[in-house]
Amino acid sequence: MLSSVGGVIEWTLAALAVFASSADAGTANVGCSSRFEPAGSVTVRAADVVFGPLVLIGGRAWSRTQPDAFNRHGYKIPATLVDGERATLRVPASMRGRVGLVFTHTAQDRVVARGVRGADRAVTFTACDAGDEPSRTGWPGGIVVDRPRCATLTMQREGRPSIRRRLPLGRPCPR
Repeated sequence: MLSSVGGVIEWTLAALAVFASSADAGTANVGCSSRFEPAGSVTVRAADVVFGPLVLIGGRAWSRTQPDAFNRHGYKIPATLVDGERATLRVPASMRGRVGLVFTHTAQDRVVARGVRGADRAVTFTACDAGDEPSRTGWPGGIVVDRPRCATLTMQREGRPSIRRRLPLGRPCPR
């Protein structure tokens, strides 16, 4: 029943919104412009999960905690990366649909609407340019799960072997 050019535009925008909300989650990209301030230098602690230059702050602190973020599907676990670096954090194929990454507003909206299946399977982090002082770029975000579990993630940098780590999300990881 759309009879005007404006109506066609409205219909097209509505169709695009439906497509975007139903699109499969894939790889998100976050860069220097989406960082949180201040990241600066970060002291790595025992509760952090270290993937070489990429650190998930407090990633080991959730073994006995129920999900309280992202519509109660997950945990707020910010990430930091050494300035000047680029790294991709991934959910292995065996965990997809059961574990997901939320480091963008788009992924957060999808998770609220669709649960864990709305999360990203991978996030590529591109840190700010390196300056004179050693520093890190940080991003807000987190990880969502379908139930309490020991979740496995991998981190990849171009030309380097991948690094695999386990995170205790709602239950401890076996030793």
